[in-house]
Amino acid sequence: MVYKNIRVLSSKTLLLLALSNLVLLAGCNTQEVQTYWSAEPVKVDGEMAEWASGSTAYFEDLGVQLGLRNDDQNLYVLFRFSNQAWARAIRMGGVTLWLDSAGKKKKDFGIRYTGGPSFSDLKMPGTSDRGGFRQAMTPEQQQRLFDMEQDTVGQITVIDKKSNQEMTMRADGSGGPAVCFASPQGVYTYEFAIPLHKGDVFDFGVGTEPGQVICLGLEWGGMSKEDRAKMREGMGGGPPGGIGGGPPGGMGGGRGGRPGGGSRPQAPEKQELWVKTQLALPSAE
Repeated sequence: MVYKNIRVLSSKTLLLLALSNLVLLAGCNTQEVQTYWSAEPVKVDGEMAEWASGSTAYFEDLGVQLGLRNDDQNLYVLFRFSNQAWARAIRMGGVTLWLDSAGKKKKDFGIRYTGGPSFSDLKMPGTSDRGGFRQAMTPEQQQRLFDMEQDTVGQITVIDKKSNQEMTMRADGSGGPAVCFASPQGVYTYEFAIPLHKGDVFDFGVGTEPGQVICLGLEWGGMSKEDRAKMREGMGGGPPGGIGGGPPGGMGGGRGGRPGGGSRPQAPEKQELWVKTQLALPSAE
């Protein structure tokens, strides 16, 4: 869909729009993050090429870096951290991006991505070598883990609670939303592209447009009873040592990881980060 009615607003109109959006931003119990206009579509590859210095926000209490960009078609979200315990938790249970076009903290529409580094690249809590996560398992558990990885690789789940639907699709954008993982400089990086508009074929857009105020949340860590049961069933009892562990060095560990040492460390606590933002408008140039 191509925007045909974008126009340059008068300075008075822009001032009124800015004041009204400040009121909306103040009404949400979330942190405010600026969204930047993208003249070209952002390539969803988990890399940092389109994210210039200063175009992201850093949440020191969590050890999380967040970037927001948009064009007239998509909202782009960059989510980064260096806490390996969180990477393990996301690899098992996923990270969910919630989007509310009404600017509230509602969990009606979301994209869940279960991916990240392979289990062969992750360390077991209390070990120093990569691959310990897999090496500590029996051959049968290793095979089940491999099957689990193959089932989730390159897939996302679109959650639409209003219509009581969940749909699994490819994460390459062919169904609308796109998600990709990479680890440049050893930092776990998740990149999203979500259509702004609900399409005629794929009804998986945010339902908004440039200039509007939205609220978005990221949710990860922790495990529901259903997730734990699924993991035990898939792993034949679960991997030795659980999925807990302490944060690695780098960007900052945050408050989610717990150091290893016990036979079964606990999973990282559930984390949520909510922000409110005004989608960027194209420049008048």
